[in-house]
Amino acid sequence: MSIRTSPAILLRSHPYSESSRILRFLTPDLGVVAVIARGVRSRSSRGQGSMESFDRGTLVFTHRPDRDLHSLRDFQPEGGRRLLGSDLGRFAGVSLLAEFLLSHTLEEGDPELFAWIDEAFVRMAAVSSDLLPSAVLAGAWRTLAHFGFPPSLDECVRCGTPIEFRDGAAPDSLPRFDVAAGGLRCVSCTADARGPRIGPGAAAQLAGFVRGDPPSRVTGAAAHLSLLESFAHHHLGERRAFRSFALLTPVFEAREEASG
Repeated sequence: MSIRTSPAILLRSHPYSESSRILRFLTPDLGVVAVIARGVRSRSSRGQGSMESFDRGTLVFTHRPDRDLHSLRDFQPEGGRRLLGSDLGRFAGVSLLAEFLLSHTLEEGDPELFAWIDEAFVRMAAVSSDLLPSAVLAGAWRTLAHFGFPPSLDECVRCGTPIEFRDGAAPDSLPRFDVAAGGLRCVSCTADARGPRIGPGAAAQLAGFVRGDPPSRVTGAAAHLSLLESFAHHHLGERRAFRSFALLTPVFEAREEASG
């Protein structure tokens, strides 16, 4: 048993008893850490402050290497992320990344992933509403790529032929995205393929999302979100649907209608 202090991002909080909660934090050196916070619910009810989901701060906890649940000593949030909880689209976007992290076993440290998640949360809190879909898609696709599931966009996942787009190509001459295989199939390999046709613009946007470099304007955001949902569900092996997609879909559709 030891006392550990670490930067941390609060991913999820749920009740454990009348006065306690289980908190799950992302840390750079230990991955996802679960701690029990005893008495935290009663303190919050007395107006002594509360921890907000997706806060970043300094976590102090009693670490027991042979256990999955540790004991909270203190968490000092840095603040500045309340906007994430006041806007449905922003809240759903960061919730989606949290769902990905909690569904993918993270028992070891990954400082690069921690830095990326922190950056993605900051971006979603600060970006303008019209650019939020692009920020959410980039945050999600880059996270999946970091997990080891980058979609293949340059070569056919079946035959290895480089993917090429011809100017003015008819829709039936476009490659398809094969979710199960993890990327694009060239035109010659689409006869028995299912999945959406992907044009050059969509492919370029998707490549930007995977790099974590969202384009300034995204077209077909709802279609991109649907593809992301199918891909994540298949490759993360989640038995139940990721709940955040149900919140994000109407938000994306409404913003597409508003933008014309």
